[in-house]
Amino acid sequence: MMNHLLRPLGLALGLLTTLPTPVPREPSSQEWGLAPLMYPLVGLVLSALLLAAGRLVFELPPLVAAALLLTFWTLLSGAMHLDGLADCTDALAAGHGDSQRRQAVLRDPHVGGLAVVVLVLLLLGKYACIAAALERGDLVPLLLAPVLARTATLALMCTLRYVSPGGMAETITTHLPRRRGRQVLAVVALLGLFLAPLALLGAAVVTWLVGRAARRRLGGATGDVYGAAIELVELTVLLLLTRPAGV
Repeated sequence: MMNHLLRPLGLALGLLTTLPTPVPREPSSQEWGLAPLMYPLVGLVLSALLLAAGRLVFELPPLVAAALLLTFWTLLSGAMHLDGLADCTDALAAGHGDSQRRQAVLRDPHVGGLAVVVLVLLLLGKYACIAAALERGDLVPLLLAPVLARTATLALMCTLRYVSPGGMAETITTHLPRRRGRQVLAVVALLGLFLAPLALLGAAVVTWLVGRAARRRLGGATGDVYGAAIELVELTVLLLLTRPAGV
């Protein structure tokens, strides 16, 4: 039973992070399908690493510590979610063409000027929120943001069809047990209601907006959509949990 859970968790870590996760044998399609159920746990692993790093840099000036933490956070994901946000910005901002044309834009390795602006603004927002959290000695945002953001990807996988054929993501979404996925979402939602209802609401609204835009402009979800959702939900949670020092 433990191995039945650990293998999907290892696959999920390998998909969403740069952490070394050796897999002793070729995973089955069913194991790939179970991996998204572990996405909230992946977020929890990232949260633990960020909290540990936050403790290490806590004595530094907040602005310096925030820069180090944001760099570490970005390295943990290999910046692939930022890449997804950039691609989605280019594709969703395309005012002309059908969903196939926009999917072609997603596959284009070049990045437009608007995408660069969005990435800079998002990173600035994260940096400011992390600095504010460190200044008031509150690391809770670093705990909740990664968990809710990875849960958002599971929610999109359970509700949107996958529209970029080929590759591992298609195998994952095809074999994802959506009923169990909704059960995982319910558990995270209950915990979120207890710990930070405003952050949970914000994460849910952003996830719904991303899903709605993907459905209308692309016909469904892609790997880039999942990455964009992660980045936008992380920023939203950080913003909603930011309070002035002393409050």
